[in-house]
Amino acid sequence: MSKPVILLIDDEKLYAEVIKEALEISGMEVLLAHNAMDALNLFQQVTPDLILLDVMMPEVDGLSLLRWIREHSENETLPIHVVSARAQPDDRKTAIAAGANGFLAKPFTVDEMREVIGQYLPLSPKSLN
Repeated sequence: MSKPVILLIDDEKLYAEVIKEALEISGMEVLLAHNAMDALNLFQQVTPDLILLDVMMPEVDGLSLLRWIREHSENETLPIHVVSARAQPDDRKTAIAAGANGFLAKPFTVDEMREVIGQYLPLSPKSLN
């Protein structure tokens, strides 16, 4: 059985590496993109099972990327979860309106990340511990 693939898009490289390692321990394959162009290149090569997307990125912000993916993806049910430090009620509403399936505020706990991923993908028993 192949591992679920998560596309993690975040310009904070250290944060992204820590999350990637935690997800890989839980049995996920994680592809990293640190900007919108890298994300689009990966997205055109691989069909992820879940996208975790930061909002605040240089050049093209996460919400613009989210809208582009929603408009151009053949997979209308692809789960895209926004993960952002901008977590006011309006930020959450804007992300959902742009096409996000959900929103997780940074910083978050391991349990919160497990809950988000578990909504979309099966987790192994020792996932993210």
